[in-house]
Amino acid sequence: MKKKMFAVLMAACMTVSVFGSVVTASAADGVTLTLYGNADDLAKPYMQKIISLWEESSGNKIDQQGLDTDNAETIALTKFTTGDIPDLYIHFGNSNLKNFNPEENFVDWSDADWVSDIQDSVLPQATYNDKVIGLPFWEASNSGCFYNTKIFEELGIKQPTTQEEFNAACDTLLENGVQPIYLAAADAWPILYQFALDPVLEEHPEYIEKLNAGEMSYADIPEFTDMCTWFKEAADKGYFGKNFASDTWDYTSEVLGTGEAAMLFCWDTWFDTDYDSESYDYVGDDFGIMPVFMGTCDEGTYEGGNVNLMLVNKNGDNVEAASDFVNFMADPENYNQAFDGVSTAAVFKQETTNVNSAQYDGNKDSVDKLIRASSAQPKIVGFNQQEGGKALLQLMNGDISVEECVKLIDDDRVATLESFAQ
Repeated sequence: MKKKMFAVLMAACMTVSVFGSVVTASAADGVTLTLYGNADDLAKPYMQKIISLWEESSGNKIDQQGLDTDNAETIALTKFTTGDIPDLYIHFGNSNLKNFNPEENFVDWSDADWVSDIQDSVLPQATYNDKVIGLPFWEASNSGCFYNTKIFEELGIKQPTTQEEFNAACDTLLENGVQPIYLAAADAWPILYQFALDPVLEEHPEYIEKLNAGEMSYADIPEFTDMCTWFKEAADKGYFGKNFASDTWDYTSEVLGTGEAAMLFCWDTWFDTDYDSESYDYVGDDFGIMPVFMGTCDEGTYEGGNVNLMLVNKNGDNVEAASDFVNFMADPENYNQAFDGVSTAAVFKQETTNVNSAQYDGNKDSVDKLIRASSAQPKIVGFNQQEGGKALLQLMNGDISVEECVKLIDDDRVATLESFAQ
């Protein structure tokens, strides 16, 4: 896979292979590619680094057009609808990609050499209708249940490996005056119920197809009911404390740092980027990672990162140069320069310069064994982390039943699915 990029500036036609060879500039001044993307995403240091490296190597340029952060996808969709399609487009690999007609507009990379270098927990997000339609080039993380190793050790609690052992650990913590889990339920999204669904969807990928085709509902998935039941029972037992309904994400560091709560559903890079190790008794390295147990998978699960994709307009005038840029990004020598020192899980199998979290390094075998690709959020059309969290909060508060909760979440999904169809 490794190859050196070089530019021969000459007034000649470009020579290129979409899947991996070298581009030479078609004119003395090179080619200028247009790139649309969320302005904040484009500003990431590793994005600027890889763009700079390619421009220097190829003699070509990239015109970066950062779209308003809050409305980037809407703006891009308007441009695409009017035929204003850039050479390159950055899109978060989720179900909304359907709006951009990927099979009609973007290069199919299924046969590219670099596909085999993408982590198994990431590759599904780059796939649309069984075709690899973009390069995942982004920060990643390992999501799981983070626990205070010191508190566990003091109370003689071993790291749980089954749902039963996890529930028993929560009971022991409660008996010793420690809130088992901090759940910022007032904000809804931190309930992170997608973690419970990823292993189910891995075992039953047909569920995604049937849900998106309107052929089944969440009520038809037994594990969805199991998940809701677990949240209700956990709340009733006190696993989330007495004030979960008013708890917000802003206080996460404080509650964990003081030892008020022992566990958190989260992603590992949060401990490097957001956790306040300096203000409290427990620092980031005092926390380990173990699987998430939410009533659907007895051995537990970890979730891989959600990533942006670099997409190439296959109908544009500069498809050869744009494809060369993507191949350049996928070269280990180049992406290792771009991600050097960045706190992230590796998206590529040959990525070595990134900085893994202490939590991942401390339980690598377990994470590697049980990690699943993020599937519910990016693949189910209408999946809504915020609205689903709100419904689960109503359930935990006792305002609705499990059956009503399942239906409420599904109705929200169906409404979005129908709007897509229109």
